[in-house]
Amino acid sequence: MIYLDHAAAVPMRECAVREMLRAARENWGNPSASYGPARSAREELNRARDILADTIGARWDEIYFTSGGSESDNWALIGAMETAGERRHLIVPAIEHHAVLHTCAYLESRGFTVTLLPPDTEGRIREDDLESALREHPDTALVSVMTANNEIGTIENIGALAETAHRYGALFHTDAVQAYCKIPINVRDLSVDLLSASAHKIGGPRGIGFLYLRQGVHIQGFVHGGPQERGRRAGTENTAGAAGFAAAAAEANARREEDAKKERSLQEYYFHRLKESFGDCGMIWNGPLPGEERLPGNISVSFPGRTSDALLISLDFAGICASSGSACTTGAVTPSHVIMAISGDEARAKGTLRFTIGPENTEEEAETVIRTLKEALQRGKKHL
Repeated sequence: MIYLDHAAAVPMRECAVREMLRAARENWGNPSASYGPARSAREELNRARDILADTIGARWDEIYFTSGGSESDNWALIGAMETAGERRHLIVPAIEHHAVLHTCAYLESRGFTVTLLPPDTEGRIREDDLESALREHPDTALVSVMTANNEIGTIENIGALAETAHRYGALFHTDAVQAYCKIPINVRDLSVDLLSASAHKIGGPRGIGFLYLRQGVHIQGFVHGGPQERGRRAGTENTAGAAGFAAAAAEANARREEDAKKERSLQEYYFHRLKESFGDCGMIWNGPLPGEERLPGNISVSFPGRTSDALLISLDFAGICASSGSACTTGAVTPSHVIMAISGDEARAKGTLRFTIGPENTEEEAETVIRTLKEALQRGKKHL
């Protein structure tokens, strides 16, 4: 098997598995109680919170455990908007993850208004466009921009965008699910108010993430019930999950530069080999060129006139795990909203493949991928 879908999930790190098993055996108590096993569980949670806070330059008491990135995004947007009083407007890019876009649709159903910012052709959000939207909507309560796009890997200028939002009195949230522990992130340097992260994107367990909430920022709680997470998110905490998340984050952050170097080198290799192999048959490279403006492991290419699901089936038969910029439901391909936003080209959007590599992937695997793609495209051409 050749695994090239690290943006969807990273295989569990051994350190995370070990820490989860240890925590589950040793610290099984309910952290909300007051007796010995409960205190041990609470200390386990606090250790994990400390480690996670350190990875983004935050304080321990600014980290709130959630069930993952989607909940963190939902909480950030809904919590901020429902606490904003007379400010009833929200600004987000049109290329955000559906965890943000669908939450915006929910907020619109509740009477809030939303502006979707258009990206440039490489997925960047321009500060001038954000400023124009803020001027047009002085009642903006929150701006939310992904740190890096999950489909095409574009890294946004979060610090400048956050500073622009703050000049107009708006809070700033960033969905850092794809970028967390892949590129340097310091919430103080970036001046963000809220940040979402998820464990399974970095080799931690599924079902746990966190929301960073800057000290002094007040948003409404999201899950109602007990006093957990300092009264902001009810529910008995996932102690073993937190321990696994912290272990994965510590290892991923320590290896970040080394792993990024390997991934950027392989990304560059893919870029040149894909151009050499498919440049004459209309292949389009989506997003920025390999380099500092793109996530190190992200590759997105389109084959206009072909469908990504057919190509993915051929890759799957060859043991290659990849994904597309399209969502497939009951055999009907819906064009990627990200590719549509940067190009307006439905054929390009329907023919998009995404390969997201990890440090274990190799150039030999890349050659297998390219050979398999050539065969799939040749078969498809015969049927056109």
